[in-house]
Amino acid sequence: MSRKNYPDQLFYEQIEKMTLPDLEYFIEELSDDMKANHKKINVCLSQRKNVLKNMFECTPENVERLHCISTLINDNVKMLHDKGNQLYAQMSKLWQDGENKPFTDFYIEISLRIHFNDEETSILHLDDDKTGSNYVRMAELLDDFSDYDYNLGNLILHDTIEPGAREYFKFLGYDQEMNELDWGEPCIFNQFPELREIPITWEFRNLLFYSKYALQDIIRVNDVWCEAKVVWQRITGQKSFVI
Repeated sequence: MSRKNYPDQLFYEQIEKMTLPDLEYFIEELSDDMKANHKKINVCLSQRKNVLKNMFECTPENVERLHCISTLINDNVKMLHDKGNQLYAQMSKLWQDGENKPFTDFYIEISLRIHFNDEETSILHLDDDKTGSNYVRMAELLDDFSDYDYNLGNLILHDTIEPGAREYFKFLGYDQEMNELDWGEPCIFNQFPELREIPITWEFRNLLFYSKYALQDIIRVNDVWCEAKVVWQRITGQKSFVI
């Protein structure tokens, strides 16, 4: 990637002066080439998130919507843990019974991410909050950006189990222990003390603090995408064949 596509100090100064609509329009322009402009888009989305954070109103309705998203994510994470462990047990038995041939390895992978399918089903159309944000278009661009940078999209940590995994590292045992803790951070509670009552699990924390979704985006989320899959692996080369 050319260094000219990396943001310099002038770039930071320029976007800090933009209005929110201008910044979102700029993000849309940069998104025409997401690979070349990845670093700049990342910076712009962070700036947008910070601007919106300072405009967020902790009304009872908004707090309730955040609580609903937290519950939705946590319920789906538990479902994925259960399914991941079930698949691991099933595949391990196949492995032990010698029914894995011709494959030499496998792993189980689970993922949970915010997803944009379409305007009608993916976004809750709430009253105008006077921020000037085009939440529908930004939801689509945020989803595209998460697709490009998968590590930003998957809200689940330690999302694979490989053969021979000890019980501690299986999805359920490992993440249940983590989810018993409150993963909120003082910075958000200092600004929004009303959010202290919301259960912040590890996955919801990833959405709040490490994704590019602003609080206003999160309360409008209506699509959460879950996947649990088995990946069988085999590597071969020319030496595998007898000529």
